[in-house]
Amino acid sequence: MAVTPGNGEGQPGAEREAQPGAEREAQPGAEREAQPGADREARRAERSERRDAAAERPGVMIPSRRKRLPLEAPLMRVVATAGIIGIGVLIAAIMGSQQSKGWVIGLVVSLVSVVLAAVLWSSRRL
Repeated sequence: MAVTPGNGEGQPGAEREAQPGAEREAQPGAEREAQPGADREARRAERSERRDAAAERPGVMIPSRRKRLPLEAPLMRVVATAGIIGIGVLIAAIMGSQQSKGWVIGLVVSLVSVVLAAVLWSSRRL
């Protein structure tokens, strides 16, 4: 056991025994500072193993993601863009039937189209 200087209750030079876990507590921190990449890689590998195990579980409600076909994402964006145009036409038809001014219809339809297109094109899933 290691002996370290202690309180000694008023006696100069009095020493006490160190806590058994004190030396062990100092060592892991030094190892972590020496090898931060190894610790990070170990955590990353552990996370990857957990994800792989979760994806292979039978009876899971939500299936794991699969790789999309090459034309699937562009086709979905075209369909969604056509939907945005359809929404704009619907808004213009409703506003036109209500005797709205042309510039107001154009302004509302263009703003709605820009907002919906921004949401569409910022999506990672499409």
